[in-house]
Amino acid sequence: MEADLKPLEFEGIRRLLERLCATPFGADAARHLAPAPSIDAARRLQAAITAARGGLESGEGPILPELPDVRAAIRQVAAPGAALAGTAFRNLARVLRVGEQLRPYVEKRPELLPTGPDRLDAAADLLPLIEAALLPNGSVREDGNAALRQLHGELKSAREQVQEALQGYLRRPGARIHWSGQRACLHLPDGVADQIRGVRRGAGPGGHGYLVEPMERVADNNRLERLAGAIAQENQAILRALSDAGRARLSGLQYLVESLTWVDLALAGAQLSIHLHGKAAEMVDAPVLVLEEAYHPQLILAYAEQHGPQPRPLSVHLDADCPILVITGPNSGGKSVSLKTVGLLTVMAHCGLHLPVGGRAVIGNFTRIFVDMGDPQSVAFALSTYSGHVEVLKRLLATADDHTLILLDELGTGTDPEEGAALAMAVLDQLAERGVRGMVTTHLAPLKAFADTHACLRNASMRFDQDRLEPTYELQIGVPGRSLGLLIAARRGLPEALISKAQAYLARLHHH
Repeated sequence: MEADLKPLEFEGIRRLLERLCATPFGADAARHLAPAPSIDAARRLQAAITAARGGLESGEGPILPELPDVRAAIRQVAAPGAALAGTAFRNLARVLRVGEQLRPYVEKRPELLPTGPDRLDAAADLLPLIEAALLPNGSVREDGNAALRQLHGELKSAREQVQEALQGYLRRPGARIHWSGQRACLHLPDGVADQIRGVRRGAGPGGHGYLVEPMERVADNNRLERLAGAIAQENQAILRALSDAGRARLSGLQYLVESLTWVDLALAGAQLSIHLHGKAAEMVDAPVLVLEEAYHPQLILAYAEQHGPQPRPLSVHLDADCPILVITGPNSGGKSVSLKTVGLLTVMAHCGLHLPVGGRAVIGNFTRIFVDMGDPQSVAFALSTYSGHVEVLKRLLATADDHTLILLDELGTGTDPEEGAALAMAVLDQLAERGVRGMVTTHLAPLKAFADTHACLRNASMRFDQDRLEPTYELQIGVPGRSLGLLIAARRGLPEALISKAQAYLARLHHH
């Protein structure tokens, strides 16, 4: 599906999902979430979210822990001859362990991961190799192999011998043993350093005194460094062997990250579904749209956090009998919010997310959602508001077909009302002939009469409480709306004489 996501504020849904994800790969998928390439793909994520929600609400889980990002390590291990750092392998071990732990949950709820549980532990036999070779901090174990056991034994014995040999020097005032890497030195205060024949290795810790390596111990220290170098080489060989083992399981590691990404996104979608009291929409191939008692997600969350009023439900039904709604009514009556709600929920359904609806939700296989909201004027391209709307209409008419959903705010505005209404009628005629579905808002009175007699158009309006001068945000199908401009102006305090004169002018306009 192609959709204009920005005016529908879909970025807000992405941010919500991102915050609910536990892994960096899941968060990345949430940031780039877009309508699925097919209805079947959307249904798969719907089913996964439903399964995840069932697990969360029953207390069975799963709940993913925070995980390190191992994608760079997997890309690195793919290169022949690469040797990953020990910390990278410990991070891989954490991810591999979570994959193993997830398997029983997926076996119990197969819809959670449609590719199956085998991909979660396709590289699991790498885990014991990592555990056998590395300590929890990522260092290679001293007993990682026979050669390392021998080398570490020799190094320990040699260090003890050097330490013992240096004890005789400690009778000098202020003398202490100091290890600089694998070289044993004496830390001597000023005036004492000159009493010992040896190699000065610089100032002591904190700049106090000097480090002196006695000449008798230089050969011993050289041996210590050779042993340490041999250990480092053996450590590197072990890391390279582990990297080779990882490369042999490269597809399994990639499958694991893909699976964790999917499960994390499904769990985030399940949490969002719980917050919104959502449900999975019925996805169908026909270009229909049924939303019963639907809510805008952001309005629900704002109300839950006590940052906004209680939202009102919206019910919309678009099909072959009622393809296009022409919505009229006063400003601030909720017309634009209705368009955004319908557009946003349709996009969410095509992404596989649950929808905040109290009744039925049926979403057709729309291949394109076309949105025109706000002021499209452009200073850079020298476009007026009206010219901007015309450019939008050109793009719409070039591509619209019977699987297009249109959401057009204030169609026909920006020019002479009669010419704007005439253009809007012609556009609606063409869109109706092509079988387009959608909703159009307008303040142009001629469009109400036009919709009333057109076979493919249906009047609708936002209910307005005339006593309290407040919108109710309820959509009425089949009832054209009134702008109520003079009534609102009178209630807001404009002089009565002025309002009376305006009413007289309005009567004359209607007469003509």
